[in-house]
Amino acid sequence: MGVKYAEKGAERYVTGKIEPFDQKNEMFCRSVWDPKVADIGEKFYMEETPPKNQPGHRLFEQSLVNGAWHLENYYAAGCAGGRKGLYSWDRTGKYVYPNVPPGLKISVDNEKEVTSLIKKTASFYGASLVGICKLDRRWLYSSAYFLDPKGGKVAENNLPEELTNAIVMAVEMDYGSIMHSPSCIASGAVGLGYSKMAFTSGLLAEYIRGLGYQAIACGNDTACSVPLAIDAGLGEIARNGILITPEFGPRVRLAKVLTDLPLILDRPIEFGVWDFCRICEKCAKHCPSQAIVYGEPSDKINNISNREGVLTWHIDAEKCLSFWATNGNDCGNCIRTCPFNKPDGRLHDFVRWGIRTTPGLNRLFLWGDDIMGYGKERKADSFWGQA
Repeated sequence: MGVKYAEKGAERYVTGKIEPFDQKNEMFCRSVWDPKVADIGEKFYMEETPPKNQPGHRLFEQSLVNGAWHLENYYAAGCAGGRKGLYSWDRTGKYVYPNVPPGLKISVDNEKEVTSLIKKTASFYGASLVGICKLDRRWLYSSAYFLDPKGGKVAENNLPEELTNAIVMAVEMDYGSIMHSPSCIASGAVGLGYSKMAFTSGLLAEYIRGLGYQAIACGNDTACSVPLAIDAGLGEIARNGILITPEFGPRVRLAKVLTDLPLILDRPIEFGVWDFCRICEKCAKHCPSQAIVYGEPSDKINNISNREGVLTWHIDAEKCLSFWATNGNDCGNCIRTCPFNKPDGRLHDFVRWGIRTTPGLNRLFLWGDDIMGYGKERKADSFWGQA
């Protein structure tokens, strides 16, 4: 699908002076320390979730989720602050095979060639999309928050000043699985996305360290992923508060590697998401907690979990996480029902082209999406080949 380059990246959504966001105000962290939402945190983190005699929530489906999250939870923990395992800020040890001596460094005489090496390596390790941008430090967290269900800890986000570039990677989530949201099957796709994020970015960071440069891999920690992904030319912001990519729509998870390696920067893109989201509202209609707002974008925030000074559709994360806690697993209805969430195909590619080039037909495209019945929840047994 064709796109056009934009003059600005995430800056185009900024309405005034913005400050780095304090990670402790992110909703998953707030639910641990903020008395206002402590009941949500208690239910989400501490209460056990027995299996239900209900397709999509049975023990073998709950276990699918736990298995998918295993690498992220125990070998990276980017959702809990990172800085360990695959998200370690330092070289993780001596190379065993091949046993390369330390202290070597490549000479960057041709940034274009090095950039090609990095993108090829990122794809080889598992990235579905790769973009590069200058690290805008406004998108760094002002301080880090290390999450523990029994408490949390604030720490300095003392990122080395020499890190000037961000390599942003998107990992595709399985289309068929996401179509089962809000059941555990869709949650399994999410967990697997997070584990792949850690695997891919952790390996890429180690690769760059092996070239003699600094590299810090991070998932949800250290910096806000969506604005960096916009700056890196991977997509646009949407009504559901997440990134829409031309290739996979909202069906991606984002990781990044921050580095001092000289690289060629990508350019931000536009392909009609903003105008389409203004009329669509399907994600808002199908949000179980009604956490997604209707109407025009605004810089008005719902609570301290939103960033001030940004024109967008601010998600009410308190409502969102409250449903997750009640549901017993996460929810991806806003991804499942998004008209940009389609697999490749001539018809879908034509509609994407139309959205980009002929926004006056957006209501017709939206009508067609409804008529074709896209975005409906699939029955759980169909995932296991039983229906």
